[in-house]
Amino acid sequence: MEQFVKLLVAGGVTLVTGLWTVTLLDSGSLLWAFGVVLVVAGVGGLAGGIWRNIEY
Repeated sequence: MEQFVKLLVAGGVTLVTGLWTVTLLDSGSLLWAFGVVLVVAGVGGLAGGIWRNIEY
């Protein structure tokens, strides 16, 4: 499988997991902060996957 597809899928799954974590938990808790980290990592994975697929 292409590397950019792996990054897109992993980033999307991580983003959705982080968003659910942030939504379901109380803001300010340790797990909520971990959810925020997951959201940032997921967005980074999606951006990396898109960036790899851009042809100049």
